Amino acid sequence: MKTLRLLWVLVIISLSASSQESPVCLSSDREWNMNDSDAILVDIMVPEHGMADPHAWVENDTLWFICGHDMSWEPQGSFPMDRWEIWSSTDLRTFKYHHSILPENTYIGDKPNCWAGDITKRNGKYYWFFSNRNIDTGVLVADRIDGDYKDLLGRPLLPKGIVPVHPYDPEIYEENGVYSICFGVGKYYMATLAEDMMSLTTDPKQILIQDKNGRPYNAEDKPTLFKRNSKYYLVFGSRYAMADNLYGPYTFKGAFLKGGHTSFFDWHGQKYVLQENHDISAFYRGASLKPVFFNDDGTIRVPVNDRWYPGPGRPFKFSRSTMGWKAIAGTSIYFNDGVLTGNVTAVNALVQSAPWLYTTTNGLSEITITMRNSSYADQLKIAIFSRDMGRNFWQECTEPVDWDKEGWISIPISSNDTEFNTYTIKLSSFKEVNEKLMQIAIQPAVNTNKGTWEIDEVIVK
Repeated sequence: MKTLRLLWVLVIISLSASSQESPVCLSSDREWNMNDSDAILVDIMVPEHGMADPHAWVENDTLWFICGHDMSWEPQGSFPMDRWEIWSSTDLRTFKYHHSILPENTYIGDKPNCWAGDITKRNGKYYWFFSNRNIDTGVLVADRIDGDYKDLLGRPLLPKGIVPVHPYDPEIYEENGVYSICFGVGKYYMATLAEDMMSLTTDPKQILIQDKNGRPYNAEDKPTLFKRNSKYYLVFGSRYAMADNLYGPYTFKGAFLKGGHTSFFDWHGQKYVLQENHDISAFYRGASLKPVFFNDDGTIRVPVNDRWYPGPGRPFKFSRSTMGWKAIAGTSIYFNDGVLTGNVTAVNALVQSAPWLYTTTNGLSEITITMRNSSYADQLKIAIFSRDMGRNFWQECTEPVDWDKEGWISIPISSNDTEFNTYTIKLSSFKEVNEKLMQIAIQPAVNTNKGTWEIDEVIVK
């Protein structure tokens, strides 16, 4: 079965290699497509690439999008992002890479600070508004959407201190020739851009978001905006609010589709959203493409089977790469014919997943490991590291896990296998399972210093 899956992957790659297009996953689920049989759903647009913060622009029947790139499967600190990438699609099914915008070509310099932005066009030129982490916001300009982009100011357009919150994660909204920039975190601010896009013609004004009882409602970072049937929609991650006026007040309406940062576009009469997901981990992300449907009253309809890819759970199928798994001690590790493979060199060889899996444990019950043990070992061990959400969740625990301090579960396995075998571990077996599963470690061949091991897949479900 693994060989058949690998052959299918190779066929897809061979068909798309000439144009650097990525394979696509389409949904045939009626719950999504009941409003429009032609609506497209793509779970993961560019698999295992580190694509984050996608921002859409449609022109000449082509979807263009610029996204940040997560720097590494092993992040040092919170959200290091080393470039912005320019992609396109003419069918919403295959995606072509063009080239990258580097931070050293901006006032940022050689720093992995390429956070979210937005793309727009004015007077024949394209403008990429970008975040310098959560510090400030700059702007680049180009004659073509695929570049080359040049720093318009050589300094921030929205400098630190321009508003009481961090002035980053810009969203550009155009209506009747007026271009507005919305930005911030927790509380959003909006101002009008000058025609040359180099300055503001109005002071930033706070956008009020309130609950149904009129009480102030705090949002997260990265606002996005669109208008439909005279109503303005303000979306932030998996939540949204609506208003009769661009500057609000906005009334919180509830849940949006599950996922991270959003960007909206229209395609052949259908509203779509590009939405960040957790392809490999919270720090090595991907992007989904989803249709957006509405109820009769204008509120957004969330299908019952909507999900934050790749959840629920966390599958590692190793069809394209190691998916961030690495050797820690006593073994090599490499990707071979669709499986993780290693040569044991010391007792108690240890491998671990990418960190920051950020997988919700609620509703999960077990971990399965499918492997072939070509050694005399008769047991494997597994440990998990999990955390509860807290005030400083994203700033804490970015250092490597000390697996000696975690509780290990021992599992009997067969020796000198000729076939793959599947082993199941109940999550309830672990002494501590907190709100978010952050990392997994495996000792694939315990108490032996020679032999080989192969892991076909690890599934948390």
